Amino acid sequence: MMAADTAQIVAAALYAALAGAVVYARRSWSRVPASPSLPVIVGENSWWSEALWLGALASVFAYPLGILLFPRALLTSPLTIRFPGDEIVQVGGILLVLVGAVLSGWALRSLGRFTTVRIQLTADQSLITGGPYRWIRHPMYTANLLLALGVTLTFLSLTLWISVGVVSAIAFLRANREERMFLASPRLGPEYAAYRRATGRFLPRFRRTPSIRR
Repeated sequence: MMAADTAQIVAAALYAALAGAVVYARRSWSRVPASPSLPVIVGENSWWSEALWLGALASVFAYPLGILLFPRALLTSPLTIRFPGDEIVQVGGILLVLVGAVLSGWALRSLGRFTTVRIQLTADQSLITGGPYRWIRHPMYTANLLLALGVTLTFLSLTLWISVGVVSAIAFLRANREERMFLASPRLGPEYAAYRRATGRFLPRFRRTPSIRR
């Protein structure tokens, strides 16, 4: 188990990595938002998945803040597990966080002004197939799953495993909703069906499939 001062440094580095991902993504975000007059199709009762999704992610990313403020209390808590060789697991967790931060920045940069927590299609919606979307349909969910798992393994807290479970469940539910919405779109449905056959949901497909070209 890492020492308290080391844990604080790691927690600060994790926040720095996330901040770097956002800064990288913002370079491509349009300063001119979509016209408010454009119709928006929102998934039915999507507010609850938005609330659960944001709440689960907040609970994960709040833990490093607790480490910064109360490192010894959290690291010596009965809910923090220890075992021989746990430092190796913690290093693996740090690497997962870094990979998740890079992937999230890349995905957000690719989405541009279509970035939103809402499950929706706008009248000017286009199918994003660049960046990580060339291989994965939901790289933002993959990134957040990596981040949640990485934070959990970095600080080895049993309480964080609950958040990982919730994040995983909501990611699957939201991905299903989004895919049904795209497939039901008269304009984007056929293109999305071909895109879905050529890509993986959260991980790249390893069998050969036709590539998506734009």
